[in-house]
Amino acid sequence: MQRRELGWDDTWEETWADACRPGLVPARVTRIDKGGLSVDGADVSFGRQLIVAGKKARDAVVGDWCGLDPDTARIELRLPRRSVLERRSPGADRDDLALSAKAVAANLDHLLVLQPLDVGVNPARLVRELVIAWESGAQPAVVLTKSDQVDASALAEARAAAGAAAPGVDVVAVSNLTGHGLHELRPLLRPGITVALLGASGAGKSSLVNALAGRRVALTGNVRESDLRGRHTTVTGQLLALRDGGLLIDTPGIRGVGLWRAWDGLAMAFSDVESVADTCRFEDCAHTGEAGCSVVDAIEADRLELYRSLSAELTRLDEQLEIRTRDVQRETNQRSRRKAQRRRPPT
Repeated sequence: MQRRELGWDDTWEETWADACRPGLVPARVTRIDKGGLSVDGADVSFGRQLIVAGKKARDAVVGDWCGLDPDTARIELRLPRRSVLERRSPGADRDDLALSAKAVAANLDHLLVLQPLDVGVNPARLVRELVIAWESGAQPAVVLTKSDQVDASALAEARAAAGAAAPGVDVVAVSNLTGHGLHELRPLLRPGITVALLGASGAGKSSLVNALAGRRVALTGNVRESDLRGRHTTVTGQLLALRDGGLLIDTPGIRGVGLWRAWDGLAMAFSDVESVADTCRFEDCAHTGEAGCSVVDAIEADRLELYRSLSAELTRLDEQLEIRTRDVQRETNQRSRRKAQRRRPPT
């Protein structure tokens, strides 16, 4: 594909002019496998050879624009991201130096947050995913999948529940089987625009990818009857060209949605809470029943509890990161002192 078809524009051209090095050409990462990366838009062909990321681009993910050395098939730099979908690395805690963010996709324009209707809208997960979506810098939309599996009454209830959990966000109900509602997503899939999907395994991501692409590009799998969880049919991220000229990043389904430094995302996902909070009597109101608290009176108890829970989680994360930073700094200082002592001449 040509770079313009991959989302390259005048702003990227300016960024490239500031960051590029002689001999490099811009290219976009379209797929990541264990053996390396695949790129497109570089006006060079490597056949089936995978690209190797140099030291300054080892954190590249699908959707990144990079500087490629066509002679060595190495990515030598990564351009600054406009947006990035990331979550907390699973299984990390304060004693684990793996406490970090895991980037999933980069340079997104829209992020579709999927909720499957066969099991019903999960407000707690939806809100958590919306916090991540807003924090990414992309514009989120909620997509209720498998609408063919519910009746009109249940669909209306699901729309209302999703709308309450996602104020100010478009909610679209689709069926990959019948094609119902897919036309409502077409305005988001304009040429050069990049869209990604976020949802649990079994939410119908792979089927939606195939429906939007107009061809079979992703494997689909059944949902286990024992626990209604889907099997991971997408095991690697990839950027796909859609029939209308848009671009879609298909990412593996995730069961755990760990937040990572998402205070801005929290504020945008709970814009209703934040706007009412400005009228509270005290600036440091915790919204737990203080005198003059406007939030408790205006926001439903379940939604306010979700806000408190996510806020507490982000606070704990900040505390964990602060502790780790102090521990790392202490270890660094100790190593420096030991080196200085070894260099000191004997008395």
